[in-house]
Amino acid sequence: MREIISQLNDTNVDTRREAVEKIRGLKDESCIPFLLKAMGDTSWRVRKSAVDVLLEDYSVEKYIDGVIRLLYVEDNAGVRNSAIEALIKLRDRATVFLVNAFGTSNRGVRKFIIDVLGEQMDPRSIPLMLDAIKDEDANVRATAVEHLGKIREPSVVDALIKTIDEGDLWTAYPAADALGRIGSRKAVPHLLCALKKKPLREPVLKALGRLSETSTLEYIIPLLEDASRNIREQALKTIETFYHNGIDAEFITGEIKRILDDRALDLLISHAWSNKRNVRFSAILLLGLMKDEAAYGPLLEISDEEEFAEDVKNALVFIGKDKPGSLLGLFDTDSSSRKLFISGVAAKIGSPAFYGIFEEMLGDEDGHVRSTAALGISKLDDTRSVKKIKALLKDEYEDVQEAAVKALWNLRRALKTEDLLVMLRDKNNAVRKNAALLLGKIRAVEAVEELGFALKDDDVKIRKAVVEALSLIGTDAALRYLKSALTDENPGIRISSALGLGATGGEEGLDSLVILAADPENTVRGAAAKSLGMLGNRSAVKILVDLLKDENGFVVTTSIEALSIIGGDEAKDAIIGMLHSDDLEVKRTVILSLAPFENVEDILAPFLRDPDWATRIAAVRALGMGAEGKIRTELERLLDTEEDPAVRKAVEETLRV
Repeated sequence: MREIISQLNDTNVDTRREAVEKIRGLKDESCIPFLLKAMGDTSWRVRKSAVDVLLEDYSVEKYIDGVIRLLYVEDNAGVRNSAIEALIKLRDRATVFLVNAFGTSNRGVRKFIIDVLGEQMDPRSIPLMLDAIKDEDANVRATAVEHLGKIREPSVVDALIKTIDEGDLWTAYPAADALGRIGSRKAVPHLLCALKKKPLREPVLKALGRLSETSTLEYIIPLLEDASRNIREQALKTIETFYHNGIDAEFITGEIKRILDDRALDLLISHAWSNKRNVRFSAILLLGLMKDEAAYGPLLEISDEEEFAEDVKNALVFIGKDKPGSLLGLFDTDSSSRKLFISGVAAKIGSPAFYGIFEEMLGDEDGHVRSTAALGISKLDDTRSVKKIKALLKDEYEDVQEAAVKALWNLRRALKTEDLLVMLRDKNNAVRKNAALLLGKIRAVEAVEELGFALKDDDVKIRKAVVEALSLIGTDAALRYLKSALTDENPGIRISSALGLGATGGEEGLDSLVILAADPENTVRGAAAKSLGMLGNRSAVKILVDLLKDENGFVVTTSIEALSIIGGDEAKDAIIGMLHSDDLEVKRTVILSLAPFENVEDILAPFLRDPDWATRIAAVRALGMGAEGKIRTELERLLDTEEDPAVRKAVEETLRV
């Protein structure tokens, strides 16, 4: 014990923490004072260990008075925080003791006690909380009211109503919030009465929003014209809350129009240009709910701001879905970006009214417009558009071609394999490429032989599309052709084929991928390594181990990751053998790749002290998966000494501190 006492006073934090850990398991009551003292240590690690030992080894009656006494220490925030942490962890075991201790004349301690009881949410503390509403100290009163709201116990509603009726701003403010959280309709008349008091309007509006009682809207809407901007904005957000809580949009907007008449639109538009993001979002939503075509212009202006574009689009959809024809005039613009935006709105609405305009836009001079039109018209599910969309498969721009492929996929019920096979033999390279992609997307098993023949096409893009199609079809015949593509002269084709086999090839692809492991191209060898990992076959381990000697770092790191996926002792040993590589990227990859294996903690722990900050982060993340015991201690020690902010953040996230 003398040794422990000496160590507790040592200047070295690790020595002091070791002293606390020596007490663990002794269960000697004479140690309790030393643990209470350690709860005031300058190191959070020592304090945390002291709390843990105290709570784990001793019955609450033996130390609770000592812990409560620590709340009185005014010159050591650490000891008070440790005491509060311990009391919260005790949960309902501390309730009776805290209730008895509340009679103190120290107002700070009374507030701490209310805070702890509020966190524990033990119903036995409610009578004390209710008494605390009448405490002589304003902070204690307000804290008690706030925690009663968190408890959400209906039995406290009457006391909170009385608090708000009495009008003491210090407690009425949190009382309004508490009543909203509890959700009792009994509070509505009292909240409406409190709404007349300017200082209480903001919390009352929030509470009324949570309650979303339709009869209160007529009292909330006029506050959109309140003299205080904060109240106007809170009223707006409260009305939005009604909508999100399921109140019918037509009822909400009907009340707005009834009460504000012609002023409603201008008020909402002014809020839509607010300098506060959340206010703008609320106003844009309500402008949409109003379904007033006069909002088109202002909303389109706001759509130029990327942050609000999606919300504006939703608002325009809300306005236009019942009268899609009203949007047609908006397409008459010289701005391609504006036309694109309106096309997105029309596509979301998906009305046949837009067929003609989309059809016309398929011939627009702007490629982005053609792409949007193709996708938009395909969403109308009108097969008349298939022929015109097919024409875009040979568009001069590849992004338009891609949009056409997606559009035809949307209309796939109208696609016939025989028609696509004809296109696969078209003179136009782009048509052949996109026909191959579509055959793959529709899983055209009957097209495998012709796709295999297309692997001899002179155009690399076509061969690559064919490989993608065969990978999607994935039949045995398709896989045979994929294997033949592994010898293609183009490295990109070999890569695509390897990845396709890795995803779908099973054991049949193993021998073929082994050949690529010796390919002269670095990227191809890397793809082969990745694909071998995807197959997950332990027979591939030897090939991957050989690739660890590759001269290219990408191939090495990919092989390490593949070995990690396959797993097993042989893979683990091979990865460990790369730990001391001079290549930092390889070393970091090794550390992260060892994380899934068992019994690697002692191997990885030294890298928490590596000179390279990124390597330390890799070690933190690898060890942090379920870190406990010795490793958690190592991470805590690192947090005490680490100076790099990125590493500190990684440790904090791992330890959740």
